[in-house]
Parts: sequence; C-alpha cells; structure tokens
Amino acid sequence: MSEQIDLSFDIEATTKVDASPDEVYRVVSDITRMGEWSPECTGGEWVLGEPGAVGSRFHGHNRAGEETWTTECEVVAAVPGREFAWAVLTYARSAETSVWSFAIEPDGGGCALTQRYRMQEPPSRFASYLRGMDDDQAAALGAKRRAMLEDAMSRTVAEIKAAAEG
Repeated sequence: MSEQIDLSFDIEATTKVDASPDEVYRVVSDITRMGEWSPECTGGEWVLGEPGAVGSRFHGHNRAGEETWTTECEVVAAVPGREFAWAVLTYARSAETSVWSFAIEPDGGGCALTQRYRMQEPPSRFASYLRGMDDDQAAALGAKRRAMLEDAMSRTVAEIKAAAEG
C-alpha cells in the first residue's frame, strides 16, 4: 500500500432534536447506553474516574459484522448542554488521533445534535491489514469503511433523537 492513500476521516451527522440541550447532553454522555443507539457500539462501562468527567476513562465495546473489539477511551470534553467528546486511546499514537464527539447547539425550542468522528490515522491493526493490499484495494476498503461509518452515525443521531424526545 502506498503512503499516498489518505485513510483519515472527518465525518459528521446532524439532526434536529425537539428536546432541550441539557436533556440531549444527558443522553449522549451516558456511554453505558450507547449500544441502544449505535449500530456498531454495543455498549460501554466506566473504568476510571468520575463517569462523564474530563479525564475519566471507559471501555467501549464494538461490533462490525462478525468482528468484535473493545477500546479504551478517555473523555476529552464534557460541557453540559454543549459538547461531549472522547479520544480512543487503544491503537492510537496520541489522544488526538481518533476522537468521537457530540456537539449540541440550541435551535428554537430544541437543538441541533451533531456527531463527529475525526481519525487522523488508521488504527495500527487496520493499517497492518492494509499493508498487504495494493493501492486500489486499500482505497476501496477505506471508502467502504467511511460509508459504513456515515450510515452508522446517521442512524445513531436518529436513535438519540428518538430517545431524547421520548
């Protein structure tokens, strides 16, 4: 695989939610319930620090097809009613390499919820897998993963919307 192939992601999905920013924040900051909304994340548990506070850590459990994996993550932003974000520490060279976030912006009587995923470089296990491929194969696999994430994120914000409005 050529070093020319860009396998970074900066993806987002947004929806309007008819609930207060504080209520939406309570939903998105409860990682123990993420499996209820995400088609890839099956759940998580807090392992260090005060749940939901900056610096606290959790294990996130994931599934895509037959593959399952667990990541260790650290909360990097926790502003009630505004933003909740975590860095994936597992497989990353630095905390900025892979960050998931939810931004909440007041919008009339409700809010706009945006989920964002920024990955500057692929996890080492994914990069190792790609090394055996030619450029076209690696690019196709990267495009497939991007499409899967875009779909999953759209479904996740729709499910969070339903939970917050319910």
